[in-house]
Amino acid sequence: MPLISQDRWREAEDIAGDCFYDHTVARAQALAPLTGEHVADVVVIGAGVAGLSCALELAARGIACVVLEAKRVGSGASGRNGGQLLPGFSCDLDVIRAQLGDAPAREAWDMSLEGMSMVREHAARASDGCDYQPGWMILAARRGHVEELASWYRELSGPLAYGNVEFVHAADVGRVCGGTGYHAALVDHHAGHLNPLKLMLALARECDRRSVRIFENSKVTSVARGARLSVATAQGSVRCKHVVVAANVFAEELRLVPERQVMTVGNTIIATEPIDAALCARMLPSGYSACDTNFMLDYFRITAERRMLWGGGSTYLKHDSRDRVTMLRKKMIARFPELGAARIDHAWGGLIDVTASRAPDFGRIDSNVFYLQGFSGHGLNVAAIAGRITAEAILGDGRRFGVFCGLRHRAFPRGALLRRAVLSVGTWYFRARDALA
Repeated sequence: MPLISQDRWREAEDIAGDCFYDHTVARAQALAPLTGEHVADVVVIGAGVAGLSCALELAARGIACVVLEAKRVGSGASGRNGGQLLPGFSCDLDVIRAQLGDAPAREAWDMSLEGMSMVREHAARASDGCDYQPGWMILAARRGHVEELASWYRELSGPLAYGNVEFVHAADVGRVCGGTGYHAALVDHHAGHLNPLKLMLALARECDRRSVRIFENSKVTSVARGARLSVATAQGSVRCKHVVVAANVFAEELRLVPERQVMTVGNTIIATEPIDAALCARMLPSGYSACDTNFMLDYFRITAERRMLWGGGSTYLKHDSRDRVTMLRKKMIARFPELGAARIDHAWGGLIDVTASRAPDFGRIDSNVFYLQGFSGHGLNVAAIAGRITAEAILGDGRRFGVFCGLRHRAFPRGALLRRAVLSVGTWYFRARDALA
């Protein structure tokens, strides 16, 4: 089986597919690319949630910002993801607690909730509300997962004082989810789901109102470091005091960020044709979004257009996209047999940057270059707060940014071939562990 190409841009194009969200918005003409020479206080590389959140926070305090986007606003993971707005991080909080201690871990948790609030506030200001709907649940995919889910519920409702959750036992799971084979549920009434591309376009409009200059189709080719920085694209350049690298997996080629701390993972999502409203109500009576407890998890929700959106299929190896779509459809029908005749209207893929621990990786290079990476598939809330605390650090208060800088990350093996081979073995291990739970 061939390993994924090292060319991130070609790799992303290969699995891009037909993103459902692109059909839900009427995009304006692309913003002009960067041409000529410019000056700014801060250059942000990447127009995703983290990049635009950072630019907004800075612009609100009178800092002149330029955002350089290689393609279009939201063209990366920020505008193509499953749309689930969740608390916490991709890793268990114990991962952070083990390295930093109880107080910093609790502060990190509180920041993750602040990130959720930021996203909801942006959505509320948008005329379409970004299709935001409250609620999310974790479903125990196997009996062996029930106690772990119950333990997480006890921590949420106890030490973390997160009073928005309930534990649903097997006999009552049908009240919140009509899927087959689930053994318990942890329901979070404070989380939610939305259309991520609509969120991205809402953020871009807010940036425009704050006089943030966004240039699309402006792939950064180099960053000249020093007390004064110079960021170059094919047709222009910007001189600035600070740079924020928020380009997800595409930052690697800039040779600025510690690339061995993250690994690229492919993920796939499918969306059905519109479904009868009564069937939607039977499948997800609560209207909440959901994921399961498997390490290689599946996640799903019903969109505002009454389509079942089903994602998962994370892979470190290059599979034909048709294979991934077929696999996801089989998983969806296994849980919801009534969707057996539903047509798949859209299927798309994207790239995620994952750390070994699944904790986010934020840091500083020299004193004036910041990077944000390793969201590990849990980026809406974390990316939003990452943008805010990076802006705080640029403005002179680096305390909250420093909480995440204290996390140590295991380096992946050198060389793309070895890296993915090692991770592929790990993937098969966790799949086997899920199957035996």
